[in-house]
Amino acid sequence: MNGHILSHELALQFIFGGNAIFTCRNTKSGNRFTFKVTKHKKEDIYFVKILTNPDVYEFIGSIRTNSSYKHSAKSRISSEAQSVKVFDFILNKLRSQTLPSFIEIWHEGHCCRCGKSLTTPESILRGIGPDCFKKNASKADI
Repeated sequence: MNGHILSHELALQFIFGGNAIFTCRNTKSGNRFTFKVTKHKKEDIYFVKILTNPDVYEFIGSIRTNSSYKHSAKSRISSEAQSVKVFDFILNKLRSQTLPSFIEIWHEGHCCRCGKSLTTPESILRGIGPDCFKKNASKADI
């Protein structure tokens, strides 16, 4: 995997950056899933998709700010699918700051807000570029 591991402390900020693509990897089992979380242009809602084929993301559900993940009845992927359960588990554990250390959150070197390539070490560690970081600094915790 070519990417950068996000600290668990920064992972929520990355996920809710507005245009985040990240991979969750279980180092014990080797299982991994890649998700895309994008923010609605006007409302405080985030859409969650799972990578199912190269460059193909399937919608699975949504999250309102400071709310739980909600699986969508419109999703073609079952709420019982392992990928859906993994996303819900990771989101809840990140929010409670209890995500096990054997779970890694990876990003591919692109800003979680605008999608541009990250070039500075600080931006790569955070997963967000300096301009987008300043814009997000005023946002409340997700």
